[in-house]
Amino acid sequence: MNQILLVAKREFLAQVKNKTFIVMTFLSPLIMVGIIGIIAWMMSANTNLKRIAVVDESNEFVTTLLSSENELYSFYGTKDIQGIKDTLKDSKYLNALLVIPQIQNKDLKSLEQGIELTTNGNLGVGFKDKLESRLNKRLETMKMEEAGVSQDQLNEMKASVSIKTFNLKDGSDAKSDQADYIKFGLAMFLAYIIFMFIMIYGVKVMRSVVEEKNNRVVEIIISSVKPFNLMMGKIMGTTFVALFQFTIWIIMGGALLFGASAFFASKMDISSTMNSDQAQALLAQNPEWMEKSQGMLDTLTHLNYPFILIFFIIFFLLGYLFYSSIFAAIGSAVDNDTDTQQFTFYPIFPMMIAMYGSMTTLDNPDGPVAFWLSIIPLTSPISMVTRLPFGVEWWEIALSLTLLVGTMLLMVYLASKIYRVGILMYGKKPSLKEMWKWMRYSN
Repeated sequence: MNQILLVAKREFLAQVKNKTFIVMTFLSPLIMVGIIGIIAWMMSANTNLKRIAVVDESNEFVTTLLSSENELYSFYGTKDIQGIKDTLKDSKYLNALLVIPQIQNKDLKSLEQGIELTTNGNLGVGFKDKLESRLNKRLETMKMEEAGVSQDQLNEMKASVSIKTFNLKDGSDAKSDQADYIKFGLAMFLAYIIFMFIMIYGVKVMRSVVEEKNNRVVEIIISSVKPFNLMMGKIMGTTFVALFQFTIWIIMGGALLFGASAFFASKMDISSTMNSDQAQALLAQNPEWMEKSQGMLDTLTHLNYPFILIFFIIFFLLGYLFYSSIFAAIGSAVDNDTDTQQFTFYPIFPMMIAMYGSMTTLDNPDGPVAFWLSIIPLTSPISMVTRLPFGVEWWEIALSLTLLVGTMLLMVYLASKIYRVGILMYGKKPSLKEMWKWMRYSN
């Protein structure tokens, strides 16, 4: 154990004292915020004003097609149709021509099928859908008026069912249909953390082994440290580096989030911009938004965070030990980073299955796919985490952990046998068959 801790300490200090590590540790959160800001800016900058010429021969859509910040509707007469079409192709001030025909003999069906839109470029996928939605809504109102049904009567006939869900498994209740999406979002976020942690720091272990092997430093170290202790020390040292880095990121992220919340709260405080009557009127105009917001808040409040956090950490550490031992074995079996590419696919493949297969959790958290992915040791470190917010039976967690612990210990044992032989092998690219022979060598 002393040897393992000494190697872990050396690995930890070697990486933490690296200037690149120090710079990236403090710059990464700021770079991430900057990337998000740039993406938001690009999305807003990519939105341009669309100028649409409208010829409404039916005279029914004047109040429907109202101009907005991103759309400008200008109405013309029937006699202008041909002139607009002739100049539209090369026009820099007009993007499209919308022609709505007359209503013949009160036949609204012909009106539906006769509307035409002529453009001089790509207006975007969402614009046409939004335009069709506006026109459809107006046509529905016209059909109701023709049938003698008023808008008030239609509103009274409409039903708005909101099912309040009580989950007996985890004792939570959800007032919003967004509850499952919130849980799924949290689950995929935690799974993504595990996936990225294993990928980044597992590869670090592998490259550290390859580097020491190429420098022949390992030949000196191995004379006083057992191969198993050296491998476990490297894994533990890299684990401490990752936890240290993540702790700094969490502190910085919390500080940035607190600062951003305080800034936006001061800018968007309703009470500071309007009186209480205006605020109540605003809330009364958006009852659905208020109900959904309350439902989302209730979901976040009633999540069993200690349960989720404890088992997240357990599966997180077991999964890392399982896969990092594989990466360490790969690093010991090859001579350079180029050769590692033929083997790294094997540990990455089951992790990708776990990551993308876990997306079925939203549809059925207790379904057969989600269940087996969370039980099989190759995928359970990631897949079980995606089920935790939805509630999991204790026997399923116990079975998953038992299999994962047993498989992890077996993998560490097999990886150490490959490591013991491969760390001193040079000038040969081993095959899977060759590595299998190494595992069968006696001590």
